[in-house]
Amino acid sequence: MNVWKEVRDQALHFGIGLVIALMLTSIFHVLGAVVVVMIGAWIREIFQRVKKGGKWYQCHQGCMLDLLFWLVGAVVGSSIGYIVWF
Repeated sequence: MNVWKEVRDQALHFGIGLVIALMLTSIFHVLGAVVVVMIGAWIREIFQRVKKGGKWYQCHQGCMLDLLFWLVGAVVGSSIGYIVWF
């Protein structure tokens, strides 16, 4: 796989997780914002796997890496949101 494509992909996962968690922190508790972002990320990964012909319950290395960057972005975003909103 192309390294720059992977870097762009993971940067987008991180950035989108950060922005969504930042917005959700104004509504939910910090932990609640992270949980909501991760549920959305997990559902997205399931649809992505099924679309590619995989089984919905099989999350291999690429999927786990995507979820890790979603999680890091969500934690950073909710932490910033906590500082901004509270």
